Amino acid sequence: MNTETYTLKHFNNTLDVFLSEEKLYTSKWFMDFGKFGSEVFNSKDEIVYHITKKFKFWKWKMVFTIKNENGILKELTSQNNKKTIYSIIIENQTYTIKIHYKKRFSIFKNGDKIAEIDASFTHKNFQKTIKLQLLDRKDLEISFLLFSCLKIGEVEERSKAIITSQKQLEINIEPWD
Repeated sequence: MNTETYTLKHFNNTLDVFLSEEKLYTSKWFMDFGKFGSEVFNSKDEIVYHITKKFKFWKWKMVFTIKNENGILKELTSQNNKKTIYSIIIENQTYTIKIHYKKRFSIFKNGDKIAEIDASFTHKNFQKTIKLQLLDRKDLEISFLLFSCLKIGEVEERSKAIITSQKQLEINIEPWD
């Protein structure tokens, strides 16, 4: 399998994606009126997405409302009570992101894996950064958008997230590394 590798850097409330030294997208999150929000910028510093994170108590689901530059709204919604699988439909394509143990994430398009993200800092070339592998560069924007949603509210990548048990996370059936 041939993948293209990108580097993600998380500092405070900002997430950037790079190909070599070229910054391709940036996501910045903030708290506004008690809700977390985020904006995703392209390489020209133009806003391409607005994201609002909220928890729907009556459905016990985490929902990220995403508005693109044309004002079209979509929702990335948790699919289980553990909040380890999220799904969204964009242009008749179903995208799913799964959270695995050891700080790994997989992104699927119509059930086929298109990206894997490794935030475990174990690879020598990705110390203090996050490794993103893609099958096709055209999926970079959606992959970065989905991962940005999950990062909203995290201040430091090196801080330890409170997770009740690694066993509650999704099994990575076919890890790429």
